[in-house]
Amino acid sequence: MRRAVVFSLLLVALVLYLVFLNNETTHFRLAPELVMQWNIGALVGGAFVAGVLVAFVVGSVQTGLRAWTAWRSGRRERRALRVDQWEESGSKLLWSGELARARALLHKAWQRRLDDPYAALLLAASFRSTGELHRARGVLYDAASQYHTDPEVLLALAEVHRELGEIGARVETLERLRALYPRAPQALRALRDAYVDSEQWGAAAQVQEALIPLLPDPEVAQREQETLFCLRYQTAIRLSDPHERLRALENLASGRHVPAPVYVALGDELAAARRVADASAAWERGLRQHGRSVFVDRLLRIATEPKHRERLRNLLHKLHDTADGDAIHVWLAETFLADRNAEQAARELEAVQTPASVIPDFDRLWAEVHRLRGQVEQSLQAFARACRELPLYRCQKCEHLSADWIGVCPKCHGWDTFRARVEIARS
Repeated sequence: MRRAVVFSLLLVALVLYLVFLNNETTHFRLAPELVMQWNIGALVGGAFVAGVLVAFVVGSVQTGLRAWTAWRSGRRERRALRVDQWEESGSKLLWSGELARARALLHKAWQRRLDDPYAALLLAASFRSTGELHRARGVLYDAASQYHTDPEVLLALAEVHRELGEIGARVETLERLRALYPRAPQALRALRDAYVDSEQWGAAAQVQEALIPLLPDPEVAQREQETLFCLRYQTAIRLSDPHERLRALENLASGRHVPAPVYVALGDELAAARRVADASAAWERGLRQHGRSVFVDRLLRIATEPKHRERLRNLLHKLHDTADGDAIHVWLAETFLADRNAEQAARELEAVQTPASVIPDFDRLWAEVHRLRGQVEQSLQAFARACRELPLYRCQKCEHLSADWIGVCPKCHGWDTFRARVEIARS
């Protein structure tokens, strides 16, 4: 400070000295017609002082701007740090069970940070954890309106719609997500599952076709290819026109590796169209490729003549090397009972090695044998035991029971998971 005062005094003395040395006057023109007479020393000193003042003002303004920018930057950093602390504290409080305080902090963080939806996601998660799905949906809906391109917000909103059973809103949200990120596998999977839940099988198949080329792992791509086949199968069997339905199933069955449900459905459609021979050929082809009891059940239903049942027995004998022997004996006994050949049926049942309790049809078949033999008491006892039998088919994935075979489980959407109680294929 003292040096500045001394420097200023010396500067003033210098100016006065210059004025004293140059005390002559000169003409100074401010405009063509405006002429003034000024002391030369005063003009020089004034110009010097004006330059100093301008430099001082400019420097002061620059210093002030830097200070203002630094203050605003520090203020933003302090705000960001405070919001981070709110989010961190809110997350910890959620896990400690203090929901009211946690939600208050997360709501403040959400309102203060306009470019980060993390707090909104945490707040919605806290409502979902306590079953307050409508409040979670409200938070995520507002967040989706504010952060309309954020994928995490849209996925979370779609999941809440799923939990609330709002199928249409879920599909709409995921379609919006796919429009924003058309090559995101996570978005495509979520949209495909939404279409499946809403039974829009054709749309689900289209999404699945777009998903498969994006998968780098060949094994994963192969599994998804099987899912695509399932979706095409579902699309085919739900066509309203019988001719279109049959044509779609025939196209699916024309490939090299055809799953068992396609052969079953194709045979059912052919049988419904009174093309029994073609239906039998489809089921026989399926039995040779897959060894499933459902094909034997279907073939036995249309085996109206002894020659048909003899053909079926020949086909079953050919499966002995690849199929379960006890199951073959049980199904052969079925064919002999249809021919009312009780003795041959009894020989097949006597050849069964598995305990009767493992094969529920065992008691029913013996009851039929006793009935044909005229052994009424033994027949009634066997029928009594057979009355405790479960439905014929069961889903291997979720244990859902069904009286008839189903290609896709209605409960867990498992593809080709239904098996007969007496299954030919070796486990």
